[in-house]
Order: sequence, then structure tokens, then C-alpha cells
Amino acid sequence: MSNLSVNHANGRSSDRLCSSLSNGGLVMMNYPIILIPHSIQRAQSVNPPVPVFTETEPLKPSSPPEIYDRKVLIRWMIVGFVASLVLAFFNIWLGITAITLSAFIVAYLAWSMNQSFPRRKRDHDNQVRKYPKLLQSYQQAKREYEQQINRIHSHENIASYRKLELLRILRQTKTHDGGNSKAQVGFSEAKFYAYLTHYFKDKVKRGLTLNIPNFKYHYSPDFVYIDKAVNLYIDIEIDEPYAYNSKVPTHFIGASKDTNRNNFFLDKNWLVIRFSEEQVVRYPQSCCKAIAKVIANVLGDNLYLSQFAMVADLEPMKQWTESEALYMADTNYRQTYLIN
Repeated sequence: MSNLSVNHANGRSSDRLCSSLSNGGLVMMNYPIILIPHSIQRAQSVNPPVPVFTETEPLKPSSPPEIYDRKVLIRWMIVGFVASLVLAFFNIWLGITAITLSAFIVAYLAWSMNQSFPRRKRDHDNQVRKYPKLLQSYQQAKREYEQQINRIHSHENIASYRKLELLRILRQTKTHDGGNSKAQVGFSEAKFYAYLTHYFKDKVKRGLTLNIPNFKYHYSPDFVYIDKAVNLYIDIEIDEPYAYNSKVPTHFIGASKDTNRNNFFLDKNWLVIRFSEEQVVRYPQSCCKAIAKVIANVLGDNLYLSQFAMVADLEPMKQWTESEALYMADTNYRQTYLIN
């Protein structure tokens, strides 16, 4: 039961974790409707960061150096010869000067190569001597990096990282504002509350309020599951198709007040679980099992779920349209299960 019908525009649609199908432009949902904030969904699927391997593989030593680089010398000889022929065509002395200059350059390069050969050979010998150790060090660093990646990608580490990320996200959850709600209590709430407190003890509260910014009224959830140890809050709602006395449809597909309300709680980092009234009246234990499943899925903790081994899973129930809610009101459908 939603305790206040408020058109609190939010500007986005809810994050929904449930199966749906399109029907005439409406989104057909099944109860229970389970809504989980996107931040919590992301925490459940995020992977730990992977460091970048920064080591550079050492270059394998080249061939031993030669005293003379014949290719360089021959190249300069050819350049000098061609240049001298071209210049000699215009002036013989320019040609002689060019061939002389090229011969000088080739001679200087040959002398320079001869002089640098001991140093080049020494450098090459050092590279050859150091290469095995450098390669071994690189391969060791690569093996350690791969081992680190394997540890990071291990199931245990990913689970631990996601758990820490989830706890970080849950610490951002905004709590309720008060605890003296005057909202009308629905027909089915008292009986269902007894089941909730049986299975979840004192973690389920009633009568809490949350202020709506720039609005004189507040939201009052039907029930709130609170795990203060991790700061997990779940808004638990019971949706009836119409008001018992006035027969006015209350919850139905496309109802903006429900969407706005859901978004309000999602923005505060709360989970939202909506049951149909018929579900909590006919199958209260299975509804409690559905809540325990959500808690187990989010926290990875089967503490509550383990006590439902003998309880059947809750059968989905199709959410109704506004016209269907009107028909249900005309036929007094709620009386078919509330009299039980």
C-alpha cells in the first residue's frame, strides 16, 4: 500500500530488475517488482582495476660491429662521383673540386670508423654480456605481472573487491527522516508485518517517514528493511488494485505516482520491492522468501534465505492496467482474497 499519492516529478524512469514485455505501448510487469539502484547494480558487476605492465623487453644484441661501414663509404663515393661528373659538364675545375672533396669525406669517414671501432666493439660486447640478465629480469617481471593479474582476476578477489565497492556505495544511502507516520494502514499490512518480524526480526520497521523536497507531505513506506551494519535500506510496498471504499484505482501500469515514488527511493540508494496485495495475503511466507532472495543477491549472504528451504518460491503475478483495476473494483475482486 502506498501511503501518499503525490505527483513528484523526477525526470527519469526506474531501474528495474525484472522480466517485462511490451503490450500496447505499456510495460507489463510481474509482481514482485524489484527495483535496485544503478549504483548497486554496478557495484555487483564491477571488476578491480588492472595495472599496466610498464617493463620494456630488452633488445637483442645486433651483429658484431665491423671496422668499416662499407655501405656508407660506397654511398659517399657514388655521390661524389656523380656530383663531379655533373659539375664537370659545366666547369672542369668544379668537377675536380667535387671529386676531391668527396674523396676527403670518404677518407675522413674511414678514419673515424677506424678510430671508433674499439669503443663500438666494447659497447657491443657489454650488450652481449648484459643481455641474458636483462632478458631474465624482464621475463621474471612479466611472470610476476601475469601472476598478479591472475590474482586480481581470481573469483575470490573479484568477490572481495565487489563487496568493498558495494559497502562503499551503501554508505552513501540516505536514511529516513522520521518515525511517526500517520498514514492509513492497509487491510493486509498487520498480518504481513507479523511474518516479516518473524523472519527478519527487528530489522523491519513501520511508520517511518521521508520528507519530499519542496512539498508539505512526506512518503511513508509500508515497511522498511534496515540493516544498519551495512546501511542497506529496502522499501517494501503492498500494491492493491483499488481503494477498498472508494473503488478508485490506486496502483496500475503507468501510474506516474508509483514511478515518481520509486525514483524517489532509488535516488536515495534504497531498494524497492513491490508485492501485490493478493500475494502477501495468500503467500506471505513466499513473499518473505522473495525478500530474502533479494538480500542474498545484493549482499551475497544466505543467512535469511537458509530458513526458507521448505517454503515455495513466490509465483509471479501480472501487474494490472488501469482498466483492469476498474474492472476488479466493479467485481469487488479484493474480497475474493481478503476474506481468507
